[in-house]
Amino acid sequence: MKINLVAVQAKPELADYASPQAFYDKMSALMQRAAASVDRQYPTLVAFPEAIGLFLAFVPFYYQRIKNCRTLSQVMLKVIPSNLSGLLGTAWRHRVWDIGKLALLNTGGLSRLAFLHRALGAEKIYVDTFSSLAREYGVYLLGGSIYIPPIEREPIKGRHIVGSRVYNTAYLFSPQGLILRRVPKINLVPPLETSVGFSGGAKNELCPIDTPLGRMGILVCYDGFHQTLIEHYDALGTQIIIKPSYNLHRWDVPWWVDRSLSEGEAWLREGLPSIIQGRQNICYGVNPMMVGRIFDLEAEGRSSISLNTGQLGASLENALLAIAAKPTEEEIICASVDVPEVHQPTP
Repeated sequence: MKINLVAVQAKPELADYASPQAFYDKMSALMQRAAASVDRQYPTLVAFPEAIGLFLAFVPFYYQRIKNCRTLSQVMLKVIPSNLSGLLGTAWRHRVWDIGKLALLNTGGLSRLAFLHRALGAEKIYVDTFSSLAREYGVYLLGGSIYIPPIEREPIKGRHIVGSRVYNTAYLFSPQGLILRRVPKINLVPPLETSVGFSGGAKNELCPIDTPLGRMGILVCYDGFHQTLIEHYDALGTQIIIKPSYNLHRWDVPWWVDRSLSEGEAWLREGLPSIIQGRQNICYGVNPMMVGRIFDLEAEGRSSISLNTGQLGASLENALLAIAAKPTEEEIICASVDVPEVHQPTP
């Protein structure tokens, strides 16, 4: 069966988060480009990058106050003192001070409170936008990720927060606009995620989902470099790994782990194009990446779509079906591929 795989290399600006409409307009423009890049007669997956929803936690609610800030620290200094009573109310409702060893009034605790405080509003913007776009274009859509606590919706309480930990969570939407799966990031990356007090999810939350495009599994960024998590999905018969990513290192500088490789070479030689080679069930890897600068966070990356050639040590030339031309510019990466029918993994 032929399907389309699309990775959106997004380069949003601060103004794209100024309001729900601004965010929708930006994501809609990217979706238009994504839809135009493929033959729509085939089932399609469109994947957005990690942290595309990061700035929804505060920018739409305080845009005029923070639009001239240069760093996230300046943003927090603008937002937290003027909202201290509301943040303390959020802390009381969600018993933040009971979690682990995280003190309420340290930097991480206050930052996490800010994400909790606006979580319902931020998630609504995220879900409304990507649900609408999935439905409008009739595609399976991975909406990048957003930093929020678990959120439930039921008749008596409506939409409400059901936990006080904040996770880096990716949502997968169906062509009907329904949320099919919410997957948290398991392994956090310092200093951005660890110093702010975010939490890692549990491995048992990594469950693949069967779709007409094949069995899909989601690994948020750093998780996609972990052999055991790839093994986990492969053993469950997963055919497509989606890895939304946000890399805060220069793409062409030496890799801090092994300076004989550049950052970009490490992503390709240690990431999806290499780690899926020779697997029993995984056929393809889709790695959309965020690029550009917002406040003092500057991301670079080359989004890619990769193929399991069936051979360990396959060359990148054979493994890469498509890769972005530049690590700093917005781009749509796509490939039309064949996927075998979903089957149960061999015991």
